[in-house]
Amino acid sequence: MAFNPKSLENLAPKITKLNAADMQKKSVASRIANKEAREKLKLTAAELKVDVDELTQDVSAIGVLKLSMLKAVQSEDYEEASRLAAILAEFEQPKLARVDQTNTELTADELTDEELDAKLRELGLKE
Repeated sequence: MAFNPKSLENLAPKITKLNAADMQKKSVASRIANKEAREKLKLTAAELKVDVDELTQDVSAIGVLKLSMLKAVQSEDYEEASRLAAILAEFEQPKLARVDQTNTELTADELTDEELDAKLRELGLKE
């Protein structure tokens, strides 16, 4: 199967002096933005006395919730931060007496006489 050599030219970026200058400006701007974001995260973590390395390396659900809460606090969205804090509290200190309870409702019409007698004996209402 033959290929058209011009098709490969379309894949490579065409760099001109004007284009290169624009690309360089965009690269510098993105590096500055990334640096500022890292600094803001460090300041927020320092305020809350949290280790930044620990937060960024923890990729569990709890780690993501902690990072989201920090970002919400940083952007002064206290409602979202408190919602996330409540979710985090559930993971960090789970409730001790949580029991799943299932209620099934039976009527006498649904049971046979033998089943009804067995249920009454089970409840201690019949000997």
